[in-house]
Amino acid sequence: MKRIFHSETSFAYRIFLLLAILASGLVLTYVLFLSVIFTLSGFNMTLFNEQISGFAANVNLLRLMQTIQSFCIFIIPPVILARLYKERVKVFLHLEKPGFMAVLIGMFSIVVMVPLINMLVHWNAGMHLPDFLQGVENWMRNSENSAEKITQTILQGSAWYDLIISLIIVALLAGIGEEFFFRGLLMSLFSKEIGSRSGKNPDWVMHLTIWLVAFLFSAIHMQFYGFIPRFLLGAWFGYLLWWTGSIWVPVMAHFTNNAFSTIAVFSRNNGLLTKDPDQIGLGDTWWLCLISVVLLFICAFMLKRGKSTDVIPLRDDIRRFKG
Repeated sequence: MKRIFHSETSFAYRIFLLLAILASGLVLTYVLFLSVIFTLSGFNMTLFNEQISGFAANVNLLRLMQTIQSFCIFIIPPVILARLYKERVKVFLHLEKPGFMAVLIGMFSIVVMVPLINMLVHWNAGMHLPDFLQGVENWMRNSENSAEKITQTILQGSAWYDLIISLIIVALLAGIGEEFFFRGLLMSLFSKEIGSRSGKNPDWVMHLTIWLVAFLFSAIHMQFYGFIPRFLLGAWFGYLLWWTGSIWVPVMAHFTNNAFSTIAVFSRNNGLLTKDPDQIGLGDTWWLCLISVVLLFICAFMLKRGKSTDVIPLRDDIRRFKG
């Protein structure tokens, strides 16, 4: 046991620290959240209980919880863990400055991906489990509906300040936090461990790491009928990091994806949309999915060909770790 937890480079030790920091972040999230509510209630327990009981329908409380959670679970822990691992934060989380074209292509790829993602969402939502698993399917559907209801509550409102707040919380903070945690922290953590044990070439290691982290990324959302499109989207974010060497490329791509949905909901709230953007790529517009695939291949080709020389690719990290 002592050998397993011998140093900060031990994978078991690093996972232990990861779980400990996440548990601490979760506790801190609820402590801060409840403390703020208690303070705003004037330290009145009756008002406090009323606020808590109506939490799921209160847009301000949901936004507060989402903001605290973004910092305490996703943004701050990767930085703390990199330091506890005795790693250089900038290198471990790949905070290098990206090229302008890399960021632009990454954001553009999300826009052209919309028809393909809509098709996958529609297909995934229509999946059914066998009859003997009907109870499991009902639970999955209820979880999906609950998560969707919370999201819609956070995004409700038709004033411009509602849009700005939603973009900050749902697009910016979520984009930074989830990419720092999944593509920054977990990809570095898993790629180094797999690379040190497999004896395979760095390309094989990175492909495996990207898809493993994408699976965790989709699973942690607990939205089963959007699992496959989110899984593939997470893999795309992973490849954006690998090809560019900078976490800010998937961060901006993630921001674009969430901002697109946020703006679409805001436009519907104000009656500005005559057509549902979630229907792009479905029905008579199915052919747009083919265009999505072609344009994504072009984006991938351009990013792989235009790798910047002023960033440190993940594959080089693996070579240094092994050597």
